[in-house]
Amino acid sequence: MKRTLIYFLKLAIVLTIVIWIANRPGLVSVDWIGYRLETTVGVLFLAAVALAISAAFLYRLWRSLINAPALFGQARQDNRKKRGYKALTHGMVAVAAGEAQTALAMARKAENLLSDEPPLTMLLSAQAAQLQGNEEAATNYFKAMLEDKETRFLGLRGLLMQAQRRGDFTEALELAKQAHALSPKTPWVQESLFELSEATGQFAIADQALKEGAKTKNLTPAEAARKRAVVKLQQALKANDQGEVQASLSFAKEAYKLAPDLVPAVAFLAEAYNRAGRVKDAEKTLKKAWGKQPHRDLARVFLTLWPSESNVERAKRLGQMVAQNKDHYESHIALAEANLAAKLWGEARRHLKQASEQGGPSRLVCRLMGRLEQEEHGDNRAAAEWFEKSETALIAHNWVCQSCGAIAESWQAHCGDCGSFDSLTWKRPAIMAEENTIESKELETVTGTALVLENGEKNEIVITKPTAIEGAARETGA
Repeated sequence: MKRTLIYFLKLAIVLTIVIWIANRPGLVSVDWIGYRLETTVGVLFLAAVALAISAAFLYRLWRSLINAPALFGQARQDNRKKRGYKALTHGMVAVAAGEAQTALAMARKAENLLSDEPPLTMLLSAQAAQLQGNEEAATNYFKAMLEDKETRFLGLRGLLMQAQRRGDFTEALELAKQAHALSPKTPWVQESLFELSEATGQFAIADQALKEGAKTKNLTPAEAARKRAVVKLQQALKANDQGEVQASLSFAKEAYKLAPDLVPAVAFLAEAYNRAGRVKDAEKTLKKAWGKQPHRDLARVFLTLWPSESNVERAKRLGQMVAQNKDHYESHIALAEANLAAKLWGEARRHLKQASEQGGPSRLVCRLMGRLEQEEHGDNRAAAEWFEKSETALIAHNWVCQSCGAIAESWQAHCGDCGSFDSLTWKRPAIMAEENTIESKELETVTGTALVLENGEKNEIVITKPTAIEGAARETGA
């Protein structure tokens, strides 16, 4: 709209000038080298305009002829770049598809066409070399990228990934530090710095990386706090192994403060208090944790706080601690084990019965019942029946990896099978029947049997073949 108004404004000005000249006719006479020219003012004006237009046209034609070689060269260069970018794009697609030969051919073509812009082609050439298994050539390309300010960051990432594949975490960590210096807020930089420093035992750097992750919103506050708690716990364990009692206690306090629901942190803090002679603090910590999240590891630590007391006295103390969550499955298991050690057979039997009523006689309950029959009555036959029953009973709670499903005997910062960080959770492993044994829409496991909901009717069947997960759980003694 604005451009249209300007156009009509210009047209109006020109028409006004033409009308003004037409309304004021006059004669113009020119004598030049023996010639006399007479004409009107209007004709002279039109001749001047035509002359100006012709001059402008001739000037532009002259400029075009002068610039023609340069324009031709620029057009040719632009065409080479266009073809080079096209080869670069096709090469990246080939890398993503895993087509090594195509990627290498496109990399060479891009290098030739974009010879004046090597940073653009180095990454493609390095990735094509990697696809062909030529790590040495890829390393050379990545190192060459370090020389250019624009590609240094990408070169560091390429070298870092190569170091990780070789298992050289020390070199990878140094490269991650350099990448962090260039771009500290980049998510993959923070993640790599944390993972590599944690894996190499440099926990202070790992903790700082997690703090930065929370600050830059790459991690939620809850995620950062949980991971930091695990790192602090590892620092506490390391300090304890080195005989640094006070440092170990300090790290354990930090871990507990960051994640009060992390059972291993609670248990270790109680042990650290105990080693420092602060039994009351250890007892208070365990009681508070038991009220929120009962766990047998907490009970076992609790029973070690008074080594000079008899088993009966310690069982009585344990009863006081679990009273705030007395109906929990873990409370019954803890009291059953404590009363077995104290030879209080009736109490042990009562708690085993109550634990069994909550979720069926688990393998752990069956084994404890077998011990009870042996130690109370010396009935080896009854004990053997319980031990045999434990082989097909439900699996009790265990430390289970959320990533791969592996079962661990005790908590660790990393899964022993897949190496995932902080992936072990305390739960009952999933038990699946052998393929084609059960065909149903819904399955509920109950005491070694299954209730299959089929066409609205419940049919009870027995699961006869334990899976690999179940076998692994049996090895843990769950």
